[in-house]
Amino acid sequence: MAMDHAKCEKCGEKVAFIGIWTNFTLMSLKLIIGFTSGSKACIADGLHSGSNIVTAFAILASQKLTKKKRNERFPFGFGKAEFVAAGFVSLLIIAAAVSLITITIDHLLREPSAPPHISALFIAIISVATNEMIFRYMRCVGTRLKSQTMMANAWANRADCFSSIAVVIGVIGSKMGFHHLDPICALVVVGVIIKVSVDIMIDSIKALMDSSVNNLYGDEITQIVSKIEDVRGISELKTRHIGQKIWAELEILVDSDCTMKQGEDISRKVKKILLEQVRDLDRVYIHFGPAGK
Repeated sequence: MAMDHAKCEKCGEKVAFIGIWTNFTLMSLKLIIGFTSGSKACIADGLHSGSNIVTAFAILASQKLTKKKRNERFPFGFGKAEFVAAGFVSLLIIAAAVSLITITIDHLLREPSAPPHISALFIAIISVATNEMIFRYMRCVGTRLKSQTMMANAWANRADCFSSIAVVIGVIGSKMGFHHLDPICALVVVGVIIKVSVDIMIDSIKALMDSSVNNLYGDEITQIVSKIEDVRGISELKTRHIGQKIWAELEILVDSDCTMKQGEDISRKVKKILLEQVRDLDRVYIHFGPAGK
């Protein structure tokens, strides 16, 4: 398990650079082919790939900031920069989606033009395959490391995959005489992009407001504590995300005849065991009270 986590951390260090160079290559090819082939959808898709470059830079910035040590001015660390970056990334994706809506509606209102060159179809297929692979890679790393920014970047690449599918359908439809199929498919894709981005932004806002993550860690913590000798139960459990880590505060129940020193010893034991067994746990605050009260 420790080796797997170390491997994930190594992947996390290079995931942003992979995203930057891959999306830069895709953006350049899409814009060049979009202009030369006459495919407006391909040009819009290229702009979308450009927004992914910005999200990758947001990952780098948040990773650098969250690794800074706590200081007197920021005694609780810089973990929440992760969620600020994720929210910023979501706004960028939504902005790119809105610009895509504008281009698409403009395309719908215009008279049908000559179908784009088949080269737009080829680059769109390459983009679909590439972005799907990047999405799976980033989602794996983001899930393992509990990184909101990486998850936002992963879904940004999945959204780019969908927009490239719209280009594929649009080019094929144009070749078959359905000239408005491309913009109609693009509008559907934009709806998906905005929905995913809004969900990520909501999750980031919840984390910034210290929303509980008991639904993710509550059962695990409760099961571990319930097996510890001299602990009679948990009366209260609070958890929250701080970047890629979790902070927990809980009140355990001990025997009513337990002395203050015994209660403190039990609390220290509970804290030590939780930090050892719950991988994402960074800080634990333990209070104790008499059982049956």
